[in-house]
Amino acid sequence: MTEYEINEKIRQAYTHSTPDILDAVLSDCKKEKGCAIMMTTNKKRKSLVTQLAGIAACLCLLIGGGAVFHNYQINHIVDTTVSLDVNPSVEIQVNQKERVLKVIPLNQDGKIIIGDMDFSGSDVNVAVNAMIGSMLQNGYLNELANSILISVDSQDLAKGTALQERLTAEVNKLLQTDTFNGAVLSQTVSKNDELQKLAEKYDITMGKAQLIQDVLSESSLHTFDELAHLSINELNLLLHKNPTATIQVETVGTASDKAYIGEAKAKEIVLGKAGVNANNVTAYKVELDTHQGIMVYDVEFISEGLEYDCEINAVTGEVIKFEKEKDDAPVAVPPVQESNPPAPVQENNPPAPAQESNPPAPVQESNPSAAVAAPDNSNQPNGNQTPGEITLEKAKEIALKHAGVEASNLFNFKGELDRDDGMLIYELEFESGGYEYDYEINAVTGAILKSEKEWDD
Repeated sequence: MTEYEINEKIRQAYTHSTPDILDAVLSDCKKEKGCAIMMTTNKKRKSLVTQLAGIAACLCLLIGGGAVFHNYQINHIVDTTVSLDVNPSVEIQVNQKERVLKVIPLNQDGKIIIGDMDFSGSDVNVAVNAMIGSMLQNGYLNELANSILISVDSQDLAKGTALQERLTAEVNKLLQTDTFNGAVLSQTVSKNDELQKLAEKYDITMGKAQLIQDVLSESSLHTFDELAHLSINELNLLLHKNPTATIQVETVGTASDKAYIGEAKAKEIVLGKAGVNANNVTAYKVELDTHQGIMVYDVEFISEGLEYDCEINAVTGEVIKFEKEKDDAPVAVPPVQESNPPAPVQENNPPAPAQESNPPAPVQESNPSAAVAAPDNSNQPNGNQTPGEITLEKAKEIALKHAGVEASNLFNFKGELDRDDGMLIYELEFESGGYEYDYEINAVTGAILKSEKEWDD
């Protein structure tokens, strides 16, 4: 009952209070018919009685109307909305007593799971359990797609959170079957205008709209329109592909990927398409993703100086995208020109300036073959070229031999001449076979001072 309706009833009660009392008085007078009774009229007293009677009636209606309104609010006004999303999407509107007022299907699949069931007046737990049973019976929840989203929008946050936790526990029990284990995502919904508009635009629940926004916060490569048509299981897979992601929604269980061909098969298909031997692959990376609303395996790798970028339909194995280009990985040090090395510089005894009449004196005549020029290292403290007994290529050869890596399988090689505690060293970094290598080679003796090998993440 609205405030207007309450006020109107009070007004009517006050207006009609006097006629009701007058009729009662006249009725009493009829009982004394035939008797001569002298009566005096006291208008003031009658007016007072009338007013008091009217006020009493108003108070009764006010108290009674307030109770009626409170009772109406408890039993008939929507207090909390619970939404269930798999691919079917439904909203369950409940009152303060958590009794169902209305169930609204938001798509055709939602209509199927509701069928001819009438949940009006039933406990929300009963309604949710019945709908989960219908989803299982109709094949919407199975070992290939095992994820469901429970979202609670309540005026009372604490109450909504408690209901969310209770429903999550109950649904999780229902989905732990002999054939598969379910994955339950749950959240409280923070209603806002943007979320409401998105839900209405795509005919989805606000809970699913909020989950999509969480996925987009971890990946800027997708759009809301692209993700709106995915199932909750697919969104669950995308949400958890980044292990370091900050996830707002609570999750129980793991999303199923049994509907897809698998990473190993996707790699096999791509290598076959590229004509590349698996032994010649470096920097391999594969992950489950989506492309234009289709789940795909995104495969990237490098082989023999070429970089490959491919997408494989995760269900059918069809090659959707296949690109390759030259790998332009930067090299820190330019190649050393061994055929014509520059003359070495003697730090302690620089050569005298050349005289036109006389040729320059030879450098290190006693052992002219010992010194091989080092590359230009402008980052050296003295800013000049520094000699080494071995070349960068020789240092590279030593490192590759020690690592057991063929030069043809090398990737992202970096090398530079440096000085450590007065010692000339070559610092080398390279990748091969999915590993990162880090070496330090004595630039004079060729001795390996440091060798590290770790998996490339």
